[in-house]
Amino acid sequence: MVAHSVSRSLGLAALLAVAFVPASAMAARDPAYAAARSAGQIGEKPDGYLGVVSGGGSVSSIVDDINIKRRAAYTQEARTQSVTVDQVAFVAGCRNILRTVAGEKYQAPDGSWMTRTSAPPVRDSRCP
Repeated sequence: MVAHSVSRSLGLAALLAVAFVPASAMAARDPAYAAARSAGQIGEKPDGYLGVVSGGGSVSSIVDDINIKRRAAYTQEARTQSVTVDQVAFVAGCRNILRTVAGEKYQAPDGSWMTRTSAPPVRDSRCP
């Protein structure tokens, strides 16, 4: 069952590449998000959501707001594809971590926060 759900979620990769707004576009709309991301206070997580790396309540508010919007987008896509929200979120997480740029934070599969270098990020082995 797990293999089936993972392979089905990985099949969404091509669709998700165009279905969601890239992080860079979101940053252009919200200067506070862009500042927190570039300061390493916000990072991409493997589950498709943002995480707070450091910072206070204002950073948490930014993350919460964006994660609510992501969850809504994932839910809509899951209904369209007849898959679970978690499957859509996982594939989005794989893509979002891959799209990080040098200096940005992301969460490795072991849960540790890493800073992206010029090398490929460490991602879940199930990522497409």
